[in-house]
Amino acid sequence: MNPPRADVDARRGEILDAALLVFGRYGYRRTSMDDIAREVGIAKGTIYLSFPSKEEVFRALSRRLAQRRLADAEAARQQPGTLADTLAAMHIAWFGGAAETIRRSPHAAELLDAKHRLTADVVADSAGRYKRLVRDLLTRAAGELELGASGLTADTAAELLVASARGLEPGASSSATYRRHLDTLVRIMIAGLSGSRPGHTQ
Repeated sequence: MNPPRADVDARRGEILDAALLVFGRYGYRRTSMDDIAREVGIAKGTIYLSFPSKEEVFRALSRRLAQRRLADAEAARQQPGTLADTLAAMHIAWFGGAAETIRRSPHAAELLDAKHRLTADVVADSAGRYKRLVRDLLTRAAGELELGASGLTADTAAELLVASARGLEPGASSSATYRRHLDTLVRIMIAGLSGSRPGHTQ
């Protein structure tokens, strides 16, 4: 008899929790299924019941982290505040969360390479979903913004906000600095689109 679905999901969650720690500790190349099994405290064969390979563990972990960041961004979108406050909180949840996860590891460059090489489809899908969250927020706030005067639509404005935030990350010296830069970027851009000064967006 197969184990209950809740038990299967719980075991997968334990494996992914362990994988996050082990990939951060050793990098993608050096990490083995044995390493992950030891971290969980189970036999290696048990991992193969849930994941056929290390690559599939990594892909599942990437999907899980993206889902968490999207959920955090959606939660930020629901909080009260000005448009700039909301968008800054969303950017920090989405971009800041990713940067912090990577920066914690001494193997950050290798993990980023593995992420883009092994999970390009996951990255593209989740990035598209985040951009749609931003676009929908800007669409609802159209009365506060002067998008037409800037030659923008809600979609192109969202693209610009997302691309600008992504471009800030390589130059940030720390996660805290990146978060501050994200907040400042959003406030300047929203102020420009609304015809007001930073800190005075409605």
